[in-house]
Amino acid sequence: MAMIDSGSSINLITPQTVNDWKIPWVLKKRPYRVYTFEGKSPSYEQGQVLRETVPLKVTINGDEQEIVFDITPIGKHDAILGRPWLRKYNPDIDWVNGTIKQWKPPVDKNPIEEVSVTDRKGWHPSLYETKPPLEPSRMVMFINNYPEEGPPPEPPPKTADEQLKDVPLQYRGYKIFRSSSECTLPAHGPWDHEIPLKEGAKPKYQKIYQLNAAQMKALKEYIDERLKLGHIRESQSPWGSPILFVPKKDGELRLVIDYRHLNSDTIKNRYPLPLIQEMRDRLGKATIFSKFDLTSAFSQIRMKKGEEIKTAFRTPLGHYEYRIMPQGLTNAPASFQARIDAVLKQFAGEFVMAYIDDIIVFSENEEQHQKHVHKVLAALEKAGLSVNPKKSEFHKEQVDFLGYRISPGQIRMDPTKIKDIAEWPAPITVTGVRGFLGFVNFYRRFIKGFGGIAKPLNDLTKKDAVFNWTKECDDAFNKLKQMILDDPILMLPDPDKEFEVETDASDWAMGGQLGQRDDQNRLHPIAFFSKAFRGPELNYPIHDKELMSIIWAFKEWRPWLSGTKEPVKVYSDHKNLTYFTSTKELNQRQTRWSEFLSQFNFNIYYRKGSENARADALSRQEDLKVNKEVTMSAALFQPNKDGSLRQHLSGR
Repeated sequence: MAMIDSGSSINLITPQTVNDWKIPWVLKKRPYRVYTFEGKSPSYEQGQVLRETVPLKVTINGDEQEIVFDITPIGKHDAILGRPWLRKYNPDIDWVNGTIKQWKPPVDKNPIEEVSVTDRKGWHPSLYETKPPLEPSRMVMFINNYPEEGPPPEPPPKTADEQLKDVPLQYRGYKIFRSSSECTLPAHGPWDHEIPLKEGAKPKYQKIYQLNAAQMKALKEYIDERLKLGHIRESQSPWGSPILFVPKKDGELRLVIDYRHLNSDTIKNRYPLPLIQEMRDRLGKATIFSKFDLTSAFSQIRMKKGEEIKTAFRTPLGHYEYRIMPQGLTNAPASFQARIDAVLKQFAGEFVMAYIDDIIVFSENEEQHQKHVHKVLAALEKAGLSVNPKKSEFHKEQVDFLGYRISPGQIRMDPTKIKDIAEWPAPITVTGVRGFLGFVNFYRRFIKGFGGIAKPLNDLTKKDAVFNWTKECDDAFNKLKQMILDDPILMLPDPDKEFEVETDASDWAMGGQLGQRDDQNRLHPIAFFSKAFRGPELNYPIHDKELMSIIWAFKEWRPWLSGTKEPVKVYSDHKNLTYFTSTKELNQRQTRWSEFLSQFNFNIYYRKGSENARADALSRQEDLKVNKEVTMSAALFQPNKDGSLRQHLSGR
């Protein structure tokens, strides 16, 4: 629907109309800013008119005309015919009845300046081109297209523009960057989530956890909102998982459902990680890359009909079940992968790869890449998915994807995954030297001439030796680090092989190693991490510190540890952790961690500290150490024998 507006100094058409009708467009040679009579500037493309349609053949009242439209949002109408059209065609308008009575010959006097058309054509209002220079002196006023009743709509909040600051101008027209996809109930589809149960599994109806006043308020708000959105409904299911709340960083409360019992009865659905050779083959001659991080994706997948009852959760305010796939289900990532595969199927292998919520677009040149990015964003928008602009990257020569650093012609390990070895500081005490040697000794079988290289360091650990860090010591230290990071010691991960994770925590830090075994059953490292505890983390009981090191390892290496064919072997020198997945009650922090771990297939094994030297050394690097006496306070909880926590009452 088009509106005739004698107050508009230009002919306008909306970006959505251009997109829906695949109307070709070109860049304007002389862009300008646009304002309403209220002095407001539209948020679209920062108030700039950068594009126009090619001359369009339009039939109005049986008369064929050729019109050029500038592209910008204009309200509820598809297009506005402004003064350029009125002057050129001079229609006889019946303003009382809102009709055109007859046409007069086009008026050529003082013609409106036309912008020449180039050969670069597209169909989306922001396709292919980069931002041209703006001519600030040319300003245009037009009348806002107000709704028939009520005040004009409020402009979008400034925070929306702030969220788009990292998004190139040509992609800001997509709605996926502006609104959350949670506010819709998706239709059923072939990717609906199902929960297949093991033979003999029976419904479990668990007790309700006690909530305080603030949590009850948050629960009521959550239930009211989700009922309104259609995400949940009242239930009479024989299943009933308990709920509790965990605090977010901003202090708000987030509802978490303890699905551990349901997950333990669920047949696991695993999905393969793209093979490194497959990635090399697909990337081919790519020289430019973009990477997207999807958000709010689980809420865009429906529960399969009849499966909703298994998601039921018990609260003091009633019994409810989900109609969309909730967080915390063990097979949720697999269903999400199926959804993404369906959305991008037409492009898969050609110029895009996706793994769960990470997407990479790759092309051979800039012009081609812009087309590819538009196609992917349009497909995601059509599917109702959303992209986190802060975690996305556009038009880069190098990106990190699935633990690899990808650049033209190269795929190598992400340096951040091994930086804790590369940046291991030179020891300043004999204890520090022993810790480093304890770590590297495990790899001596892979290092030719290890004994000779390490001799200056071993000499420092001898009885009565004076600690003197010489150039010879420094050279030996750096050479051993480099040899550990070089092939054949450091391996690229193979998704067909079993992964082994070793973690450890000290009073002040945590560390870990990810590894796989070769054909001779020799364990090769893939990646490392070490991290100092900060703030409240320093007060965690040792049980939680050890558990946090496992959580951190799975977060660091999620692309490799998700969807493994065999359970990941996790080794810890804290025996109570082996009971974590079966502990009856968890505190809020542990419940949050349990929800995260539900997407992985793993087993925790106890290993004596003397056999866990590699992770132990990573957690005890001297540069991570803090003054424990100054920063530590009495622990609030102590671990029980079964791995759960009890309140520490000593001294009261």
